Amino acid sequence: MSVGRAQALALGNGTALKISKELISQKLAGQELLARDMLHDAATADAVAQFRDELPNGESIEAVRLIEAQAARCYWQSWSDVPICWPRTDERRVPDHWKRFGSRISPLTHSPRLAANPPNALLNFLYEILESEARLSAVAMGLDPAIGFLHVDTPNRDSLACDLMEVCRPRGVDAFVLNWLHTEPLRRSDFWEDRNGNCRIASSLPIKLCETSETWRRLMAPVAEYVAQATWASVSRPLSTVASRRMATRLTQRN
Repeated sequence: MSVGRAQALALGNGTALKISKELISQKLAGQELLARDMLHDAATADAVAQFRDELPNGESIEAVRLIEAQAARCYWQSWSDVPICWPRTDERRVPDHWKRFGSRISPLTHSPRLAANPPNALLNFLYEILESEARLSAVAMGLDPAIGFLHVDTPNRDSLACDLMEVCRPRGVDAFVLNWLHTEPLRRSDFWEDRNGNCRIASSLPIKLCETSETWRRLMAPVAEYVAQATWASVSRPLSTVASRRMATRLTQRN
């Protein structure tokens, strides 16, 4: 049986729930670490850790989604007062809502889509690159990127790619953007705002951001391999040889 066939059966045999719990557990561990070490917010870190402790008791994927959403509210609230630094010559030219991280939820869409300020635009752009790497990693491991476990399948979305990238959001993209905000001012010439208030990335900055793809590819590799291996192991088959029980790790080259 192929990995893709095993993936299609995962929602019915409990494998999808097991994998979803592990992915979100790793994501919340990353959020806890970032909140504690980079945001210096022990209260939020402890709250996220408490939500992570609830995951083993989740009896459905819906329960896992609820725990993840509750942790996300705490986590992004901790970002709200992060200052956005600008060169002195740009300070007078940027609107007030570009001077703090604010909310991860855009007032334009009531979701993270269509960012209203530069840091959220950076997150959205880098998440798209991360999703592309997740899609490629899934295909490389024989998985169908459109058949998700945690994310509901919808038209024009590769749900499994969205599942895989959850692990790498906090410890990868979020940490990258937050470190940038802490150590280097943004430049007004790199961003513009359209008539609807949507903040866009301009100039050569998108090219530089695309150069981070190799970093996200390395982070994504073990996650995709874990999901493929867990999916493959869930299907009964003859155990005639050791090789029949082990899957080649094409991305990390560990096996």
